[in-house]
Amino acid sequence: MSKELISIVVPCFNEEEAIPFFVEEMNKTADSMSEKYGVEFEYIFVDDGSKDKTARVMKKYADK
Repeated sequence: MSKELISIVVPCFNEEEAIPFFVEEMNKTADSMSEKYGVEFEYIFVDDGSKDKTARVMKKYADK
């Protein structure tokens, strides 16, 4: 039996510094909910025209 999937859509504008913190905190929540309820999470980051390195940071997490 496959686990239910919860998708978290995250719009980002100049968030290169915040993304790592977001992922770290969300992973804690996702791990806890996965253990308790048997669900899986995916994060969908959407770059909204950032002028910083947001896209590069998002790609780093996508490669993991």
